Amino acid sequence: MEFEQRKQERRALVQHLLAQDWDVFGTLKFVNGRTIGRESANKLLRSYWNRIDRVIYGKAAERQNMRVPRWCFAHEGADHENFHVHFVMPSPLQDTEHMCCVLNAVWAQHHAQTAPLAKNWIMPVQDSNAVASYVTHEYWRMGSDTISDNLCCDSAQLNLPPQHALNEHYTQQQAHRITRAASPLWLQQAQQALNTQQAQYEASGDLQMMERG
Repeated sequence: MEFEQRKQERRALVQHLLAQDWDVFGTLKFVNGRTIGRESANKLLRSYWNRIDRVIYGKAAERQNMRVPRWCFAHEGADHENFHVHFVMPSPLQDTEHMCCVLNAVWAQHHAQTAPLAKNWIMPVQDSNAVASYVTHEYWRMGSDTISDNLCCDSAQLNLPPQHALNEHYTQQQAHRITRAASPLWLQQAQQALNTQQAQYEASGDLQMMERG
């Protein structure tokens, strides 16, 4: 009975996700997902997302609650011990690949416990249905605990300007904040990691590879 209920809840969650607007899919890992502990991991993840909000929106992140919409899901891996987080989000930058590189570079430098560039997977979405199914695939075991409510920001709750309303001065300031958060060298290395991972994914079409390592 519980299995049937979770199946229905997961289906509803997938439908909700597919009704949102997102084009980036990511996996954020830790140096050791088996020892980090969920509480410590969540603290790092919260401070990371706050930093991303400030990089993209500057002081307006706090003053006007302008945050990057995101939906985050905790996973524990096949052995239930390898804690990591998957997320989907709309790219606030017109260049989606560049946004993927920024997200990876900032996470990789965020803390001694956050995983290096090659271990995280952050890329433009190619198949929304496959991604929505994948990020919810531990729902049958974890239930609603897989949804990281404290990390999610639903776009309906946010005060976001339309992309076309961002003036040149704003985008220059944003580019400056990005360079401060992730140097050109880190972004270049993140681009190399992205190229390698996209090639691996396109060769296999297997999202499961993001769990490994």
